[in-house]
Amino acid sequence: MLGNFENGNPYIEIEVFGITKEKKKIKALIDTGFNGYLSLPYIDAFPLGLVLKGIEPSTLADGSTSHHFVCIGSVVLDGKEVVALIDIQPSCTILMGTQLLKSLGKSMNIDFTNEKIELSDTK
Repeated sequence: MLGNFENGNPYIEIEVFGITKEKKKIKALIDTGFNGYLSLPYIDAFPLGLVLKGIEPSTLADGSTSHHFVCIGSVVLDGKEVVALIDIQPSCTILMGTQLLKSLGKSMNIDFTNEKIELSDTK
């Protein structure tokens, strides 16, 4: 599976859904510094019917702490589906973290010079 660069940042297209089973295609920024699954803003998350798990704190890159909703939903990438914990924020960049790539059994090769991203199966 191939991703693309936008403004120097690596993106990949995924599908996300909750209990409604209505899948939404989402372009996610691949964030190797985010060890979670997925982060979505309210406006994208609420219509999906994600199941609320609770509220959790997280430490941000600047060292501050943020509390946010954590929901359970499903993510599809390259035809493979996994159940994932999804961080929900009032507003944020849609981020795909390393735990999601691990759960999907993917390895990643990024060529920054030629702006190419390739995800491949490791399992």
